[in-house]
Amino acid sequence: MTNQSPLHRPRRDQKHRHGPSSTPNRPVDSHAEALNQRIRRLDSAKRRVRLFNKVALCVATLCVGTSVFTKLSNRRRGGGGGGGASVLGEAFQPTNDTYGKKKQRNNNRLWPLFGIRHSSDHFIVPKDLLQPFGSYPNILNITTEMRQAFHPVVKIPLRKGKYDVKVEEGTCIESESQHRPFSWPWQKRNNNRNSRSNENDSSCIAALEQKMNETYDYIVKDFTGNNKNDNTVLLQRGKRVPQLVSTREEALEYAKLPKQSRKFDVGRYDEDRRGMYTSSLFLEEGSMDETNRRTVHVGLDIGAPVGTSVYAFENGIVHSVGYNAELGDYGHVIVIEHAIIEHHHRKNHNESRAKVYALYGHLGAKSIQGKYSGQTIKKGQVVGYVGNTAENGGWTGTHVHFQLAVHPPKTHDMPGAVALVDREEALMEYLDPRYVLGELY
Repeated sequence: MTNQSPLHRPRRDQKHRHGPSSTPNRPVDSHAEALNQRIRRLDSAKRRVRLFNKVALCVATLCVGTSVFTKLSNRRRGGGGGGGASVLGEAFQPTNDTYGKKKQRNNNRLWPLFGIRHSSDHFIVPKDLLQPFGSYPNILNITTEMRQAFHPVVKIPLRKGKYDVKVEEGTCIESESQHRPFSWPWQKRNNNRNSRSNENDSSCIAALEQKMNETYDYIVKDFTGNNKNDNTVLLQRGKRVPQLVSTREEALEYAKLPKQSRKFDVGRYDEDRRGMYTSSLFLEEGSMDETNRRTVHVGLDIGAPVGTSVYAFENGIVHSVGYNAELGDYGHVIVIEHAIIEHHHRKNHNESRAKVYALYGHLGAKSIQGKYSGQTIKKGQVVGYVGNTAENGGWTGTHVHFQLAVHPPKTHDMPGAVALVDREEALMEYLDPRYVLGELY
């Protein structure tokens, strides 16, 4: 065995000089580096979340500010004086609820809750007043067939010789002897939807609606002030009195007069009745600004003799009932929640429902007897009677005020007239009653 020089003799720890001292350090460094990378990624994610929250907050603040600025600008352009938006108040009611509070409920997010498939942004209110039938927003999507299935609110008599309608050779021919049987919109003759008789039936429905004023015995009133006689009522011996009395003594006096041959008439929707609504009731409380006077009528009046029956146009339940005693108010009034049902002609026979709140005002005292909230009402049921001057709020021209609302009122009341500055928003809430009653004018 050859002795090796000490310079060439390997040391016992030579093979471990680099091994044990360097090898353990490498996994420790990689673990720390991975941990630092995770921390940096978490910090970056947190920064992105904070940035997103800041951007979302800025966008929401900008949208709210733009909405408020737009509403205030529209109010100023609409003529609201005094540096602020005019409050609609409650025409015909003694409560302190304001139209501004009603507007807060008129949010687009609420439309689906009432069964309405469209947002209010899809509907346009006409700029001019007294527009033809069909010009106003049909938010409930009431079709001609649905309207024909409704029961009349007041049964207006037919004109002489205009009794019934029969179908002959694709046209509607008026006849005194032939009676047209009632049928539901989904009921088809001979179970054939494409039959000629069904086409004729649909054409007759359209023709009937266009000829309501020619078929039924009533006149359309003008309460704008152009016809001064319409703002008064002709009593016996040629005496004319205003539509609204000024004292309760006068109301009792006119109520005691014998019944006269009162003719049926119609008071229009979206009519500026500046010459009629002259009492302080149609001004905001404590305000003397005539620009804020509530003169635009947002219901429809059906003039009829005292005691004429008033019917529910559709099934529903009583929302509220009561007596609004102030002169110019509704007197005895009933609000009914109706369910408008639209049938879809499909194999699964789907239905869509939308709620609407109908006010029947200026009724007689016996109309509210036995009525209570939650009471079930059937279509065609008598819900009241036209009241006399002492019962209906002091109106000498006895009539029923019919008004439709999209959202439920807080009590047995709705503003029957609004200021011009609030007209556009009010007509989105209080719909054209002709969509239920038909094309009366």
